[in-house]
Amino acid sequence: MQHIINQVFEIENKIKETDKALFTRNFERLYHEFEQEGFMVINPLGQRYDERDVAIEANILNENGSDLKITKVLKPTIYKQEGTHRALVQKAVVIVE
Repeated sequence: MQHIINQVFEIENKIKETDKALFTRNFERLYHEFEQEGFMVINPLGQRYDERDVAIEANILNENGSDLKITKVLKPTIYKQEGTHRALVQKAVVIVE
């Protein structure tokens, strides 16, 4: 399932540059289905980078600033709900500037 989620995420990111509005409902439906199967997909784009966040692997392009932001997400964070426990399936792979 992780590979399917990554492919959907990648397709969604490629479409953003053209006309994502045509596909919004379809992507919302896909993410809803992932949630129904117990998966939570998190896109950290635009968030402030915190090096203590164990759910993110970052490539830092500019270490000069103190207010680093996530500027690109190559892979989202994926969690799987297992009963009352939420397990990390995949760390987000991001670019920080």
